[in-house]
Amino acid sequence: MGEAMESLVNWEAIHKLSMPPMMREGARHKPDAEGEQRFADFYNRMAAMETAYTPNQVNALPLLPEDTLLDMGCGPGRLSVPLAARVKSVTALDVSDAVLRHCEANAKAAGAGNLLTKKLDFHDAVAGGNVEKHDVVICSRSVALGDLRKLSTFAKRMAAVVTFANAPTIPHLLSGVFKDASAEPRPPFMQHGIDRKVNYNVLFNIAYDLGYEPNVRVVEDGFSKTYASREEAEADIVTLGKVDADKADVFKKNLAPFLRANDAGGVTFFMETRSAVIWWMIDNKKFF
Repeated sequence: MGEAMESLVNWEAIHKLSMPPMMREGARHKPDAEGEQRFADFYNRMAAMETAYTPNQVNALPLLPEDTLLDMGCGPGRLSVPLAARVKSVTALDVSDAVLRHCEANAKAAGAGNLLTKKLDFHDAVAGGNVEKHDVVICSRSVALGDLRKLSTFAKRMAAVVTFANAPTIPHLLSGVFKDASAEPRPPFMQHGIDRKVNYNVLFNIAYDLGYEPNVRVVEDGFSKTYASREEAEADIVTLGKVDADKADVFKKNLAPFLRANDAGGVTFFMETRSAVIWWMIDNKKFF
């Protein structure tokens, strides 16, 4: 196990201050059934657009075929499903029934028969209690990023996290597409800025101060989808946000830079970003 050391900087406090309120430790927000389904459908669509780039994150991890893996806050299985092809078994845990239904459907479509879902809030999860320890635990862009100390207790061999790396997040990407397209006081999705001083370096330092030896790899990432025409792309992407009836031209102008003609005669929607994959072994050797 890692042995926590006295830190020169309180990285955990900095991290919590920099996180959106809904992701801070102890923050719980339970939407109504309609809102939960709406969020799950949105997340599933974005995850599908990231399919071509998700392997970059999976391939960055030193996984073993005999590993059992726990995906903490799995969402629609963006990582759980491709990870299932690399390990012995995957437990996909999330608090939302709606996203777990998407996860199960995506696993079935991929033929991932070694993936099981589990409904549970991360805050209520107890390693060795209501959740078995797994060889590997991973968390991607979910509330478990707020407590790496607890996250690590679920792993026997390795813990890992995935986060955006000094590059646009989904809210930042979509805020550009829907900017000034609604009378709402600020662009949809956009709530928090990007500050390079408090990016994945904070998570790295938290893991280090917990006594682990974290490794980090920054990989290319992006969201992409192909359409038969520009009109088809506009009709699909517009449903990801809010556009007032008299602001359709604003939306189309915002979207245009993200649409590219392809060899099939249609257009491809593409937004570029980057992700950081950070992992650490639970029983690392100690020299000092």
